[in-house]
Amino acid sequence: MSLFRFHRTIKIRLALQFLTTMATMSVVPYLIIYFSATLGTVTTGFMFLGVITATVAGSLTGGLLADKAGRKQVILWTEGVAVFGFIAVAFVNSPWLVLPFAAFLLFVMIQFSTGAGEPAYQALLIDVSKPENRRSVYTYAYWLRNLGMAVGGIAGAFLFMDHHFYLFLGVAFCLFISFIVTAFFITDTYVPLRSGQRRVNTSKAEASFKTGYRKVLLHRVFMAFICAHLLIVSVEEQLTTVTAVRLVDALKEPRPLLPFLTVQVDGLNIVGLLKAENTILVICLTVLVSAFIRKLNDRWVLMTGLALFFTGYTIISFSEVPIVLLAAMFIASAGEVLHIPVKQALLAGFIPDHARSTYMGIYYLFTYLGVSTAGAFIILSAWVPTWLFTFVFAAMGAVSLITFNRLTQEPVHEAGRAAATM
Repeated sequence: MSLFRFHRTIKIRLALQFLTTMATMSVVPYLIIYFSATLGTVTTGFMFLGVITATVAGSLTGGLLADKAGRKQVILWTEGVAVFGFIAVAFVNSPWLVLPFAAFLLFVMIQFSTGAGEPAYQALLIDVSKPENRRSVYTYAYWLRNLGMAVGGIAGAFLFMDHHFYLFLGVAFCLFISFIVTAFFITDTYVPLRSGQRRVNTSKAEASFKTGYRKVLLHRVFMAFICAHLLIVSVEEQLTTVTAVRLVDALKEPRPLLPFLTVQVDGLNIVGLLKAENTILVICLTVLVSAFIRKLNDRWVLMTGLALFFTGYTIISFSEVPIVLLAAMFIASAGEVLHIPVKQALLAGFIPDHARSTYMGIYYLFTYLGVSTAGAFIILSAWVPTWLFTFVFAAMGAVSLITFNRLTQEPVHEAGRAAATM
């Protein structure tokens, strides 16, 4: 389906997603480098954990609030806080004042609000989309997010170290634009159920934080889905963590990039090339591939994509040959392009209308847990041989494939959708 045929709210939200992703990615990837130079790596490491914790807490809090108060209201509050936060960050990292610990506290606040807004954003897209066009919606959302990350990342690479003050103000300005457009041009179609309007099987206790999430955790189909999703995220994150460390150690001496080229690369170079290859392929292939596979069965596309994805990353986990690594990343990127839109559309079908943000809060919690496993694998890499990591990654892929194969079988799929309507 063409981007211009989507619901007006979807088109606006996708445009704002590109704008805000481009803005934030011009600063966020470089914050660890900046704070490490200012405060040292140990302090920065603890600060990073604090920011991640704030993001998780925000996601869980925002998920419930968006279902109780409405998506738009939560989005406006979180974007308003983020605008103020980045203006303040610019002030405490300005040419006339540098207060790194104050900046850290501000980033905790910003990431809490960002985490709180993410479930509301996703629930808003689900609210106004239809099952038959969700794969297309998530295809464009995925493509625009990656494009924004690429543009913002390139801008930050050249500008952040010398001009971060202006970049922080630029992020605040882009978020302010998003705030204004959301306030005046986006209509929230979701109407929160009041206590007197709830279904018979919905009690007042569900309004509480504890009870609200307990019901989500009892949704077995949804929990199986997000556990399999966690494995996908965990394997993908290894490229820039334990696999990157292995390649840097293994390829200390430059090797020819390709047999017929004189260009040589070391471990750090090949990690950068693999990330760049992944980004370029996703940007170039997403919309093109979606046009060719739009009539194919969703289950076939999902399973094929996951098989390619895990095959590619499993090869990357043990190979040291540049051309093999590049070929493996092509396979993994092709799988990524195939499986992500279908997986997101499948997720939307398992989530009940009256609790979409709450479910998305748990979904993002498991996403952050998947990211966090990278730290555990780095610690274990001091004692665990490479072949064992390869076996673990392959096993994680097998478990994820088996789980999604089971989830997409008709009886289980229908059971998940039935649970979502309760």
